[in-house]
Amino acid sequence: MSKTFILAGGNDRKSPDYGLRLSQEIAKHVTNPKILSCFYSWPEESWEQKAEDWQSWFSNNFNWPFTYDYARADSLLEQMDAADVIYFHGGDTNLLFEHLPPVEKLKKHFQDKVIIGSSAGANMLSKYFWSSKRAAFGEGLGILDINIMVHYGAPDHEGFKRTPEDWQREEAEFQEHIGGRTITHLPEGQFVIIEQDIK
Repeated sequence: MSKTFILAGGNDRKSPDYGLRLSQEIAKHVTNPKILSCFYSWPEESWEQKAEDWQSWFSNNFNWPFTYDYARADSLLEQMDAADVIYFHGGDTNLLFEHLPPVEKLKKHFQDKVIIGSSAGANMLSKYFWSSKRAAFGEGLGILDINIMVHYGAPDHEGFKRTPEDWQREEAEFQEHIGGRTITHLPEGQFVIIEQDIK
């Protein structure tokens, strides 16, 4: 099953051209899409407000018709089936893991979708990730064979200040944990595209 994945570095809306670039990329794969936002990385009481904010953002940045919804607590898989684009937003990676269904079940519902993972969402899709908030490495669901550092190079993320030297030191520590494997940097406002068959 071939899928298109878009992995973003976080703080998406703070980058002034992120919306345009994302819109152009999505348009390569689907027209007039049904977009589903997943805010499982945030407390449930905030999902509705976040959905309102993001729907407005999509309207301001996407110059073609789309429909929009957000994932509810127990209906993610059914809503994914009805969507063309599924956006796993940033937040708390551990909280996202708590809400998600088993990975094998999740992958079955990725068929023919554009899957976007930003920050915590990208961590979830990865093999291994570095938590800039906790300054520690973690293990993703391994849906993609990629090791990532989101918010890479950010001087201040959620009050945690870092110099370029701090990032280099943390990257070396991360690489040691994962046995020297290649690490993909995901700076804020940037994304990478991965076309990959999922088994």
